[in-house]
Amino acid sequence: MVEERYVSVLSNETQHIVSRVRTELSPDADDDAIAYYATRSGWVVLTSDDDFFRDEITHGLLYYDQIRKPTPRELCEVINEIDRVYDDHAVILESIPGEWI
Repeated sequence: MVEERYVSVLSNETQHIVSRVRTELSPDADDDAIAYYATRSGWVVLTSDDDFFRDEITHGLLYYDQIRKPTPRELCEVINEIDRVYDDHAVILESIPGEWI
């Protein structure tokens, strides 16, 4: 649920490991499978799918609003700042760009 323009910038311009669900799991993996994988792997999920907010979140979660559509540069800068501020990525629950810009 992340546009390719964001994946490309994050892959090229950050120190973060960027991967897609379809690479790690399967293209039709459900939210529970994604959440379990993220928790087990210590990963933060970046999504525009607000369904992730319906259950208890046990992994880091970054949500970007498709209506607001932050630029890829804004998204990258905000993620880098969030990474700098949080010691424990599992507790991240932020909306991008939100108050970060």
